[in-house]
Amino acid sequence: MSKMDGPGIAAVSVGIVFLYGGIKGYSPLVAFQNIIKGKNPNEGQTNSASLVASDPNTPNSGIGVSGGVVSASGAQGIAQKLAIQMGHGDWTTGKQWSDWVTLWNGESGWRWNATNPSSGAYGIPQSLPADKMASAGADWRTNPATQIKWGIDYIASTYGSPSAALAAWESRSPHWY
Repeated sequence: MSKMDGPGIAAVSVGIVFLYGGIKGYSPLVAFQNIIKGKNPNEGQTNSASLVASDPNTPNSGIGVSGGVVSASGAQGIAQKLAIQMGHGDWTTGKQWSDWVTLWNGESGWRWNATNPSSGAYGIPQSLPADKMASAGADWRTNPATQIKWGIDYIASTYGSPSAALAAWESRSPHWY
C-alpha cells in the first residue's frame, strides 16, 4: 500500500471540490477559493434553478461542465433533472428510465463526443446530422446538457417516450431511432 503525499492529497481535494461544485450547480472556482480562505465552500453562491441557461446561445451555461467533461453517470443525472424540468418526470424512473439508459448506452455510451464513423451521428443522443442539436444551443458540440435537452425533445416529438424510441431502435439493424 502506498502513502499519498501532500501534493497528491491536494490534487484529490481540488478534484472533489470541482466535482461537488459542478453537481451542486455552484462555481467550483469560488468553492475552492472559499476553502483556501477557511470558509464554507458554498458561501456567497446560489444554485441555479436550471441546468441550461435561458439563453441557449451561451456556451456551457448553467451546468458546471467545461468542455463536455462529464461521466456517463453524470450525464444520466443531468438527463433526469432536465427531463423533470421539461415535463417528462415519468421518464426518470422504472421502465422508461431503464429503456432510456439502454437506448443511449447503445447509441453513445452517454459520451458527449461520441461520433459514428459511418454516418457522422454525434453526441449523447447521436443526432444526424449532428448540427440539428444547434436548435438546443450553440454549444451543442461540447455541452452534454445541450445535447440531452435536444435528445429529450427529439424522443418526445418523434416517439413520445424512451420505451417507444428503444422499441424502434431495437427493431432496426443497424440500430437507429
